[in-house]
Amino acid sequence: MIFREAMRSLKNSGSKAVFYVLTFFLTTALMFAYFNMEYAVTSGKTEIYLNSVGLGDLAQMIEKGNAGNLMLVFIVIMCAVDLFYCNSFYVKNKAQELGVRLICGATYIQLAMYLLIQTIVMLAVAIPFGILCGYGLIALINTLLANAGETVQVAVSGYAVAEFVSTILFILLWTLMLNCSFAYKSGAVLLSGGNIAVMKDKSSYGLMGRKFFRLLVNAASFIIAVLPLFMLFNGTGALAVGMAIGSWGLSRVLTEILPPFLTWLNRKKGTADTVRMTAVGFLRRDIMFSNAAVCLLLCDLLVVISMLFSRENTRLEYLLVLMTYICISILQSMTVMFRLETDLSSRGDEYVILSQVGTSEEDRKKITRGEILRFYGLVFLLVVIYGGMAMYALCRDSLADVSQILLLSAAALVPVIIAGILTLIYYRQVAAAGDVLKSR
Repeated sequence: MIFREAMRSLKNSGSKAVFYVLTFFLTTALMFAYFNMEYAVTSGKTEIYLNSVGLGDLAQMIEKGNAGNLMLVFIVIMCAVDLFYCNSFYVKNKAQELGVRLICGATYIQLAMYLLIQTIVMLAVAIPFGILCGYGLIALINTLLANAGETVQVAVSGYAVAEFVSTILFILLWTLMLNCSFAYKSGAVLLSGGNIAVMKDKSSYGLMGRKFFRLLVNAASFIIAVLPLFMLFNGTGALAVGMAIGSWGLSRVLTEILPPFLTWLNRKKGTADTVRMTAVGFLRRDIMFSNAAVCLLLCDLLVVISMLFSRENTRLEYLLVLMTYICISILQSMTVMFRLETDLSSRGDEYVILSQVGTSEEDRKKITRGEILRFYGLVFLLVVIYGGMAMYALCRDSLADVSQILLLSAAALVPVIIAGILTLIYYRQVAAAGDVLKSR
């Protein structure tokens, strides 16, 4: 009975289930290929280890450490983050459905089984095909290496496969545990469609409640946020460390400086343009909810760019780092998308209210379009500013040619544009669902 109901719900999930399967498919393929590439890159090489935790030692690790091990750590972490965000987005959309079943008498164990059955079925589809695709990626990599005159070839290693299986099983175990936890929490709060990640304003307590101290911290945050841009004028060697530090400042700029500015802008314009005012109001919430994912996207891209050009790489290492850059751009853009859509999934009630106060359907479409365009426009702009400054520094120091710059730019910007389009399509569905709810 539970299995049949779970399959029926999975069938009705539509694009959400497709995104879930596609995400696990892509990450499985990438991780399978990466573990085998890492084994080929690091074979016979001596690893560089840290004796302390200073920034200088970290910079040395990035500059001289084995590219295979470093890229593997990056890609495993990014795959895990993307999978967890995707899983959170999927189960969040099941909140009301689970709440209704709880009201009808279902136990928490039955709810957990209901989610686990759906998850296991989708994973059973995604993972085998992902492994097959990983074999295809390895064949493609060997073809590229052969065309470049490289004698080293990537082979499927039993040791690499064992590491891959251990890692993917660990991620899957945490995914299943999170789903069980979500089923347990699907009580009264989820019945009302409440947002799990409620934003809390902590700036009015303690020292942060003092205006002077808050202004001082915000000024310091802005300076730290532009620190990587300044460091690029002095060379690209410290880019990775600088961007890691700058991410903290940028995060505070996005959460403590930009939202109040948008509030001031709305108040200054008044109610002259309610569509724009509503879109900007929603944008504040989007920025505060997704700022960590945006900062992680920028930080990871610039760290990998630093590894791509600030060290001497073999052809295989260069290909591995370049693939890491492209993969991280795709995975982190998906992470931003899933993070934002998790919050957007609970916006149906807001659009019901908007329709009740007399907002037309055309205005509501303009609100969704304006909000998404502004949010992804901001992400696009940040990638252009930070990434563009890095590209400029590489060209100035003759570390990259025009074709490399064009490839890196396209790899960073195209996934953001695609994520924006997909988010707008999903958001329109959420708003339309609110109209249907109102009509009932």
